[in-house]
Amino acid sequence: MSRQRHEVRNLAPEIFTADDGRPKGRHIKDVLTTLVHASRDGELLPSERVLAERFGAARMTVRNAMDELESQGLVRRVAGRGTFVQHPTLVHSEIFRSFSEDMRMRGMVPGAKSYRSRTRPAPRDVAAHLGVAPGVPVHFIERVRTADGVPMALERTNLSAERFPALLAEMGRDDSLYEVLGKMYGARLETAEQTVSIARLSPAEARRLEVPDYEPAFLVERTAVDTMGNVVEYGRSLYRGDRYAIQMHVSRSASR
Repeated sequence: MSRQRHEVRNLAPEIFTADDGRPKGRHIKDVLTTLVHASRDGELLPSERVLAERFGAARMTVRNAMDELESQGLVRRVAGRGTFVQHPTLVHSEIFRSFSEDMRMRGMVPGAKSYRSRTRPAPRDVAAHLGVAPGVPVHFIERVRTADGVPMALERTNLSAERFPALLAEMGRDDSLYEVLGKMYGARLETAEQTVSIARLSPAEARRLEVPDYEPAFLVERTAVDTMGNVVEYGRSLYRGDRYAIQMHVSRSASR
């Protein structure tokens, strides 16, 4: 069975054959850049053969333009699958902010989907991080965090049900957890201890983040503390490896 032809969308047909005096390679790169910005993150782009036909150019010319877009981080190639739109990487800095606050500062709209929450007995490891006895009730919240509608992270966190009663009844899918804690309980988070490691997304996790199975991701383990030094939350979240970079401040100790 022949492979389905993937056509160009989002752009007027005449843009591909416009002749404004630019070199052919530059024209193709500019049009492809426009196509990428007009497409959603992770969208499959047409093949080099289809693009070469639309531009009336050699496939090598199209390939060179795609090489430039890949070097700029605007697309990513997956062997056997094709070339996908990749929007700019976000830097996960050492500054302590909520996801919602961080996205708003970047000029993006924070949101969420696939929201799940429940109150459960605290597992032993969660209890140890929260400073409570194993088995006491804790709130568990899991959701996919989005920026401008694009899945960015699979967030999982735990909080004391005794300290934050009725939290799940008040917490909305798209709400900032830290803002709700501040308004409802007067809890102001000040610092957090974070450990970052590399993980592979399971097929179920990958589907929720809309990336290929077993894609690498950053596993961020966070214990957040309020202004009184009390632990507020403990969570383990997965951030897309193709959309995040980790920034750290390091220094050398003074020589003796």
